[in-house]
Amino acid sequence: MLFALFWNRNLQSFWHRELGGRCVKRMETIIPSTWLIDPPPLPPHGAIPGLNLTDWRQLAELSQKKRQLIIKLSGFNTNAWGARSVRLGSDMPQREWADAVDKAIADYGKSPWILQRYHKPRRVCHEWFDFDDRQTVAMTGRVRLCPYYFVHGDKDVNLEGVLATICPADKKIIHGMRDAILAPCAVSGN
Repeated sequence: MLFALFWNRNLQSFWHRELGGRCVKRMETIIPSTWLIDPPPLPPHGAIPGLNLTDWRQLAELSQKKRQLIIKLSGFNTNAWGARSVRLGSDMPQREWADAVDKAIADYGKSPWILQRYHKPRRVCHEWFDFDDRQTVAMTGRVRLCPYYFVHGDKDVNLEGVLATICPADKKIIHGMRDAILAPCAVSGN
């Protein structure tokens, strides 16, 4: 949901003031376009920015080609972890996508869902050690990066590390799984 707040036009001046213009520009290249699925009706002349929809129910009618979108529970929900709530629109039949949209709309009052543009991650090749065969094996996969921040004192927050999860290339959703490679990444600066 924080990603949706970052993209909210009403908060642009706040982000520029608090983060600085350079940081905001950089974050715009990193954070995918994100919307909070908020079902109250828009005025007749209104539209959801960047989607050209006038009602969230219209999301259910998008063609598979136009559904390069993900619906998922906000990270603040205990059921959001592990990609259990992720619905990739381009990978679902129309009826299942429509059901996912209906659920997201219906759940708004108790557990908000977000919508994000889906950008297919690029493939990388990385090696891992197979302890059974006692040899190094190459695997092509897609990477998910998870930053870890630590708070020191009252206000000092530092990026202390990043964990790369490399999942097999045939997996559509990148999250921790049994076949993934977990690789710590170095952080410079502190």
